[in-house]
Amino acid sequence: MKSLFDEGLLLDLTLCVQQRKFRCHRNVLACTSPYFKAMFTADLTERGQAEVELHEVDPESVYLIIEYAYTGHIEITRSNAQNLLAASSLFQVTRVLKACATFMETQLDELNCVGVHYFAHIHNCTALRKKAQEFIEKNFVNVCHGEEFLSLPEDKLSEILSSSELNVEKEEIVLDALLNWTLHERDVRISSLSELLPQVRLALINSCYIQEVLGRNNLLSECTEFLKDLKTFEANPEKYAGKHAISTVLRSGMIKPDICILLIGGVDHKKPSINCYNPLTREAYFMAGFNEELSTGLYAVEDPACIVTDKNQIFVAGGNYIYHENLAECQSDDDSFEEYEEESVRKDFFMFDNDHDCWLSRAPMLFPKSNFALAQVGNTLFCFGGLTINQHPTEIIESYDITLNKWSYVSMMPTTLVDLSAVVHDDLIYVLGGRTGVGAHNVVMRYNPKKSEWLSLAGMPTPRFNFGACVMADEIYVCGGQIYSHTSHTINREALNSVEIYSIESNQWRQGPDLPEDMYNTGLFNLHGELYACGTTEYHRSAYRIYRFNVVYKLLSDQSTWKQVESDLCGTLRDYACVAAHMHTRKLSQVFRPDVDT
Repeated sequence: MKSLFDEGLLLDLTLCVQQRKFRCHRNVLACTSPYFKAMFTADLTERGQAEVELHEVDPESVYLIIEYAYTGHIEITRSNAQNLLAASSLFQVTRVLKACATFMETQLDELNCVGVHYFAHIHNCTALRKKAQEFIEKNFVNVCHGEEFLSLPEDKLSEILSSSELNVEKEEIVLDALLNWTLHERDVRISSLSELLPQVRLALINSCYIQEVLGRNNLLSECTEFLKDLKTFEANPEKYAGKHAISTVLRSGMIKPDICILLIGGVDHKKPSINCYNPLTREAYFMAGFNEELSTGLYAVEDPACIVTDKNQIFVAGGNYIYHENLAECQSDDDSFEEYEEESVRKDFFMFDNDHDCWLSRAPMLFPKSNFALAQVGNTLFCFGGLTINQHPTEIIESYDITLNKWSYVSMMPTTLVDLSAVVHDDLIYVLGGRTGVGAHNVVMRYNPKKSEWLSLAGMPTPRFNFGACVMADEIYVCGGQIYSHTSHTINREALNSVEIYSIESNQWRQGPDLPEDMYNTGLFNLHGELYACGTTEYHRSAYRIYRFNVVYKLLSDQSTWKQVESDLCGTLRDYACVAAHMHTRKLSQVFRPDVDT
């Protein structure tokens, strides 16, 4: 049909749009669009017409949809997306409609989000409308000064002001936004102020500020009845029975996130496992699994790498995806991996969306790997070491541009390292420890990403891998981890409890306070100036039965004693990545813990 269309043969319909005419085949349009199918098959006037005039659509969009009907392809750009969405909505071309909406979601900014929200509502694009609304709420402080916001009709403004998800640290911002909207067309909007003011949670505003506003202009004087109710409420909230509902619910931006320890990925036959833990309150939560793991329930992700940026973005990369038809059928006493049918090292890369409790796919790494380290300098993540396909160690360094969502090859490390740690101080990356084969390293190297230069530093007193490391002031703390022990018949991994401290200024190590028990798979965190360690401990009842626990310790203020915070956080979970992040835990599912929540 496309060749007939191109050659102008057997064309039986002309669409007239403004001053332009498009000749085409009505059966092709009917196959693509329910709108045209109904037009040409139902008892309508247009059924027998050779020319059909279309209104309320632009010619270019009609042409693009005709082309799509013949080819199945369409180019959506910033300049045509909105008109094309309107046309595809009218013609009920669902695939084009969804594609336009998805494209417009990526183009949201502080100048157009209000208009897109209103536009999506008109065309019943629920997903786009929701995305635009979330963008307005998250960026309200800047959006409320834009022309689109100041031009909103009363009902749309009321909808925005009533949202508890506004990202504002103080309610004064919402009040000022309403007053500025009113002043934008004062004579017309002054009558709406008394209806809109109850959407502002004045009970959250200091009364001195309200008096200051009253002194600046007389807008609020039009709302004397509501202000009178507010005074009654403030005098005795419990007995308030006024006409107006007065809310004291905090907006989203007023609720500070909790600092939490995250256990990302890992293998646990007794899924689901706790993977978000607040060490201050001892409350625990479930975060969603990775996309593939969540959708099928058949995957466990062993030994991924995870990092939390200085902007609190949580990224997870790589790991071994371990598959079985039914994990629930694979539980065994020896806790071995023999029951798994398939294991695949991956290059997948995700970022966590706390607002929706889900992982968003990002550009995959260049090379699949597990057991590696990530570090951030500026807007770039750097990836060091690890195991790649067939468990081969790699010395490749690759980097990820957070803004561009793009990975690039950087260079090679001086040596291959697996299960290493990396920390950052003054934009320099310190790579520590790790293993190669059955040997542990005490290596410490400093990498300058601007110059792509390496410098060897004083080695750790104790070689170790699978350990925790973090920066405290101008020192690097390392703790726990594993080392290989060699006997005449076997090579075993033994866990460590030692803590060692490196002075960046003097390039020297000293001993720190030992952990109360051996620990590996360790995460070490500086949480508000206090040091926390989270990791796995093992107890061997016999040669064939091993009990594993995930424990949390806190270094007390005397800097010489560790206090146990949790003795068994999440059972048998192992081979996870352990990081700390600020989390809005109200967006997650809380885990009931009888010893904490009762």
